[in-house]
Amino acid sequence: MLQIIIYIILISLVVLAAGVLGKPGIAVALAWSMIALESVLQQSNQFLVSNSSVINFFIAGLVGAAIGWGIIRGKYRNLRIPKQLWLYLILIAYCMVSYFWSQSPTDTYDRIKLQLPYIITFCLLAPMCLINAKQLNTAIIVLIYFGILIVIAINLSTIGLRGIIIDSVQGKAVEANPLAAASFSAYVGFASLFSIWGKQLWNFNSLLKLCFVGLCVLAMYSSGSRGQVIAFAGISAIFLPLIAGVAAKRSTILAILAIGIATFAVVVFVEQTELTTRWQYQKMLEDQIGRFDMLREVMKHWISAGPTAWIFGIGSSSSFKYLNAYPHIVLGETLVEEGIVGLTLLVAIISITIRQGFRLMSTPSLPPEVRVNIGIIFAIFTFNLLLSFKQGSLLGSASTVFCFALIIGWLHSRLLKKTQQQNKHYVAIQPTTPQK
Repeated sequence: MLQIIIYIILISLVVLAAGVLGKPGIAVALAWSMIALESVLQQSNQFLVSNSSVINFFIAGLVGAAIGWGIIRGKYRNLRIPKQLWLYLILIAYCMVSYFWSQSPTDTYDRIKLQLPYIITFCLLAPMCLINAKQLNTAIIVLIYFGILIVIAINLSTIGLRGIIIDSVQGKAVEANPLAAASFSAYVGFASLFSIWGKQLWNFNSLLKLCFVGLCVLAMYSSGSRGQVIAFAGISAIFLPLIAGVAAKRSTILAILAIGIATFAVVVFVEQTELTTRWQYQKMLEDQIGRFDMLREVMKHWISAGPTAWIFGIGSSSSFKYLNAYPHIVLGETLVEEGIVGLTLLVAIISITIRQGFRLMSTPSLPPEVRVNIGIIFAIFTFNLLLSFKQGSLLGSASTVFCFALIIGWLHSRLLKKTQQQNKHYVAIQPTTPQK
């Protein structure tokens, strides 16, 4: 069964790739799926295990082709650059410049060199494909219906300690990244759940999407990704009434009822199931305390480095010198490595994105379907932001925060600009009342 699903994924991938030039939103959805797609395909292809960057290069090429074709057709004329993009470029440039005062220049250079292609593709180029509501809708549709194929494949795969087993070396299983697969499953779950409120409720398609949500939760749970499961549940409970009431302009009663049913189901599941140690509250608390201990350790070196380091940081990726890892709490890591300067840039990006996200969701001149799609992007941004308090680094997996922040920025600059122009045109053609 798994092989059949993989063949369907490959055929779908070819079909989608053929349509990228006409529908650049496809390229963004494929970029979101990149790591999860890679892990699913690797388990059936030794070539992809040995050449793990093939899928990355393929999708990066699609993103580049979509943008290049858009430039040729004049789709990017008179662009108003989002504030987040300027701030993010300054932040990345600052990380690079910090090489010159870094306490571990080798780690700084190696991490930037490793992550820069991903940052360029995923954070800088991919969001540019979503410059209008039509392409946003295309991306959401592909995320749901292509993404669910990947989620099904994850559920059918052989899971090791936590991740999909993709190879075996000297009798030891090699596993794919379980957190990436769980996060992508959450993306598909958000899109499936919230998009129900964009059109007619409780039709066959709505029921099908609810089944998709169940499969997504199963994939997250089976990977042992506790943060993803908890964040998915919490954000769904917060955003479901927001999207139903603010974005879709529907009654929130059904949304609140759905949250109540889901909460009841979770309580019953926890009471009736003997949870493994990993899912017990005490174990989760211990692991999070361990992350704070890592941050506290590296902060000792930051504090002892003096006022200059407090302001400018000890250098990007210098945490590796003391921990041989990153601290897993991105805000704290940024303060230590990029100082108050870097933290200020990061907080500015987050605050601008939150303000723009709420503004877009509540703009009455935008169609409800568009506002719901924006709510999906906003929810995924918030999801990744929450996860940054327990995993990832500024230059690493936390780049997903910036990807969705920049998508909101581009949509804000394009959709509201278009709306304002339409309003001006409407006012201009209004007949004037002659004075008596």
